[in-house]
Amino acid sequence: MMISTPNHRLHHPTPVEIWKTRGIFSDYRKISSHENFGSIQRVEWVGRICFERRLKIRTTASRRALAANKILETKDFVRYEENDEKIQNVKKSVVTETLELLEWPRLCAAVAEFAGTATAKELCNDLSLPATREESQGLVDQTTAALELDSLLAGVLDFGALRTPIVKTGLNRASKGAVCTGVELAGIATLLQFGQTLRRGIASVLQENREKLDLLLPLANLVEPMVIPQDIPKLIWSKIEEDGSVKDTASSRLRLARIQFRTLEQKLQELLNKIMREQSAATAAQEIVDVDGRLCLVVPTNRSDNIPGLLFQRGSGATAYLEPSAAVTLNNKLSEARAEVQNAEYEVLSEVTRKIVPHLDNIQITLDIIVRLDVISARAKYSSNIGSSKPLFYDPLDFSQSPDGQPLQDASQEKQLLLNLRKAQHPLLVEQHFHALKRAKAKLKVASKALNRMKARAGITTAMLESSQTAVADAEAELLEVQAKVPVPIDVQVSASTRVVAITGPNTGGKTAAIKTIGLAALMAKAGLYVVAKDPVCIPWFDAVLADIGDEQSLSQSLSTFSGHLMRIKRIKSESTGGSLVLLDEVGAGTDPTEGASLGMALLESFAVGGTGGSLLTFATTHHGELKTLKYSDNRFENASVEFDEERLTPTYKLLWGIPGRSNAINIARRLGLPEEILEEAEALYGAESAEVNEVIMKLEEAKLEFDRSLEESETLFGEIKELHNRLLQTAENIHEYMDELQFGKKEELAAISASARSRLSAISRTKGQKGQAPGRGAPEASADLHSIRLVETTTSSVPECSQPEGLAEVKVGEFVYLPKLGRTVKIVDIKGKNVTVLTGNLQMKVKRSEFQ
Repeated sequence: MMISTPNHRLHHPTPVEIWKTRGIFSDYRKISSHENFGSIQRVEWVGRICFERRLKIRTTASRRALAANKILETKDFVRYEENDEKIQNVKKSVVTETLELLEWPRLCAAVAEFAGTATAKELCNDLSLPATREESQGLVDQTTAALELDSLLAGVLDFGALRTPIVKTGLNRASKGAVCTGVELAGIATLLQFGQTLRRGIASVLQENREKLDLLLPLANLVEPMVIPQDIPKLIWSKIEEDGSVKDTASSRLRLARIQFRTLEQKLQELLNKIMREQSAATAAQEIVDVDGRLCLVVPTNRSDNIPGLLFQRGSGATAYLEPSAAVTLNNKLSEARAEVQNAEYEVLSEVTRKIVPHLDNIQITLDIIVRLDVISARAKYSSNIGSSKPLFYDPLDFSQSPDGQPLQDASQEKQLLLNLRKAQHPLLVEQHFHALKRAKAKLKVASKALNRMKARAGITTAMLESSQTAVADAEAELLEVQAKVPVPIDVQVSASTRVVAITGPNTGGKTAAIKTIGLAALMAKAGLYVVAKDPVCIPWFDAVLADIGDEQSLSQSLSTFSGHLMRIKRIKSESTGGSLVLLDEVGAGTDPTEGASLGMALLESFAVGGTGGSLLTFATTHHGELKTLKYSDNRFENASVEFDEERLTPTYKLLWGIPGRSNAINIARRLGLPEEILEEAEALYGAESAEVNEVIMKLEEAKLEFDRSLEESETLFGEIKELHNRLLQTAENIHEYMDELQFGKKEELAAISASARSRLSAISRTKGQKGQAPGRGAPEASADLHSIRLVETTTSSVPECSQPEGLAEVKVGEFVYLPKLGRTVKIVDIKGKNVTVLTGNLQMKVKRSEFQ
């Protein structure tokens, strides 16, 4: 039960009153009189104001804890405590509640859409959250390998043709000694063939891309246990069609039985057709139907007596099934033939089933592995489709705490971030935007086609044409509106020493969406999914994600909103550890502001301690300004706020890091036209110095936004410079390769000409020696060729080579040097001691450093 307090107009002391009692106001005047008083002193001043204001509301940690205990021990809460066991029986676990609050099932359903098999879809609808960091890292590595494999060998991870439920049923049937159906055997054969193709595809990719062996190794290790019997698919396809029917050639008994069956069926069809033709138009049978394996005629009920035979009444009564007496004998023979066909088919299915029984274990292993691969592929396809980045896990032990609850500080740790999510987006909002964009584009496409068809038709009125043009314009406007509603990304960068982040700001400003985005990012990384944020994504591995979000009011259990929140927070503390992520929405709300702020402070400080009942990281949204002051006395706390556009009176949904939220109520009221005398009275009650605090915070926000804009511009310019640098390197490499090819071609051509000329001179010399005659006409031509070769060689040697770096010890990887033994320029790709690996064309070779001299 909430204890009421008097609601005085000046219940909270103003900062000026606090300064007067503490002697700070005069100090501030002295400091502000200095010429060098700047923004840094103003930030410190804001911190001191907030710190002193916090001292007025809270006393010591023990007294806050005592106040919290008093609230927890109220009469209403004691009653809930007594019924706690009963409530726990009907309530879900806090972990399950958190998954529902964060809409994790909806995200799993989105991942399941990318699975190819029904079994994998079922598993994706409830993605597992591993109990160890190593397992999560293994899932992330598998997702990365699947993305790489799909890019190298598109289509190899297409599981749409597999019917895993049918295969599971067939394996279960065979394991119990029953006979598999043809459909089940066809499913098994398809599965085994897919497994063979998958293994060959992965093996070929590994062989062709040895440098990516470590990247693809998780999938290679996964498929390694698959033992696929080569003869089983061949055996099944020799007996079974793709639709599961048994082939005529499966056995001689089946072939003869089907021939006999078709012959009898044809005779019976001819007999029934003859009977139908012999009847008059008034009593003629309508059609031939199969009734429980017997061919009958459909005749009018009132005319059925005209044809002798056995009559079966239809449900409607208008027509009846009639088996003519003349067809009874053939129907009996046809039933016997059908039974013989079924027996022959059963014999074939039994034979095939018997031959696969020794391989059931291997087939089951193959099925399980392929289903796991389908789940991995679904995670990879979803991650790629939504535009996400690979998460890098931090070990919570790297950010452990000392026995007194303070974070361990060292030089390396101060340079790290406990959590780094840049341009993070809510995955469900991104998915929702994708679907809306898709619908808008489809609507525009339909409207455009309708307009084009109307323009091509003759006799179209102006009104009809204008109506179609209006539809196209509306569709275009809707598309532009959807394109403009892209989910606003947020930056979340938590330092290594921070344990609690207090997020403040206006209602509907995006505070709850921000902590949901963080919670889903942690869950996605833990489940092996990529995170919707800009690379690199650095995130701790949380042993649990626990959240108190939304209204926990329950009329059936007589719980108020405030008590419902306390119940859930109590359960969160019972399950949280020093490695947990805790998300608290509107902490301390729903009760007296003073008590709520005190309780909120006590709760956040208890989570900051860590250990059992604490957390590794806690995010809390709040409207209590007192919670913002925790940062100024404890470095475990940090502030963040959601931005509000006062010009348009709408939130921008951007998260401002390190800046506390400020009050906008009076400014908004003034823009909405509230009477000025009311606003002046409100400002007087609020205090001029409090207004000045808001002004300082506003200037901090402006400076932060300017910094963010400059940083984004710098990143854009850096990206352009990097791209230009890469293009220059590629151009230089192309030029070197072209010069190498040109010189190599010239040398080959000269060698061929020289060999030809020398051969001719040798032939002439031999002829001269044999006949004792002077050289003929060929000698001068050969001499001229040799002379031309020498001139060309001289010219070629004058072509400038790539300059050899002075001192081989200074040569770096990526430079081009001249290798004398090859007579060409090569590129250095690796240097290990005295050995140098060079690249010439598409060939790599190792040479000694001395060979460059």
